[in-house]
Amino acid sequence: MAANLNFEIKKAIQDDCLSIAQIHVLSWQHAYCDLLPGGYLAQLSVENRAETWRNALKAGSSQVLVAQSDGTLLGFISFAACRDEDAASDQAEIWSLYVCPAYWSTGVGRALYTAARALIQDQGFKALSLWVLAGNQRALQFYTKAGFAPDLSKTFELAGVELQELRLVQGIV
Repeated sequence: MAANLNFEIKKAIQDDCLSIAQIHVLSWQHAYCDLLPGGYLAQLSVENRAETWRNALKAGSSQVLVAQSDGTLLGFISFAACRDEDAASDQAEIWSLYVCPAYWSTGVGRALYTAARALIQDQGFKALSLWVLAGNQRALQFYTKAGFAPDLSKTFELAGVELQELRLVQGIV
């Protein structure tokens, strides 16, 4: 599928928010099925998530790019200045990167990351970070292959489960 998949990367618009929310929820349901209770994942609301994305785009709190093929959104990435308290002013953060599970391992995630990283570099950032759940092996492999290394970890509770989250970082040349 990867060799024949044609898609474009573009800036997200309000009309993309429902599709972004659908991808966000579906990705959580697939990627975190072994980490979070099934009942919690089943009750995730596309409508609520779409409203969150509409508000985020309106506020401009982060930049959002989408991968699109023949009018269908395949994935998205959100990024901005790093939100961590200890972050340097020249550190950016990938706030989220999700690809519809049907398009995992097709190059969509890599293309979104590459496009975002180029914009981040153009904006003068010197470092890039993100947070990933420790049990999300697919994401950890993706980011490690992209040159990220673990830097910090923290635990938090979600849906009655204690989870470990890792901060991954990389320098930008």
